[in-house]
Amino acid sequence: MNTYRAQSVPAKWPFPPGKGRKTPKLSLGSMVADVCLVAVWGAMIPGMMWLGVAVGF
Repeated sequence: MNTYRAQSVPAKWPFPPGKGRKTPKLSLGSMVADVCLVAVWGAMIPGMMWLGVAVGF
């Protein structure tokens, strides 16, 4: 078993470091879309449960 010290492990371990590559930036529109998708998904779960109770499941 290998034991790693925090100083010897790269920041993105276990992924190899990118040489000269920058991480893509998220646009404001994509962040808003992500928040809306999470909100809709979160509202669907209780909504489906409510419909199930109303139908008789």
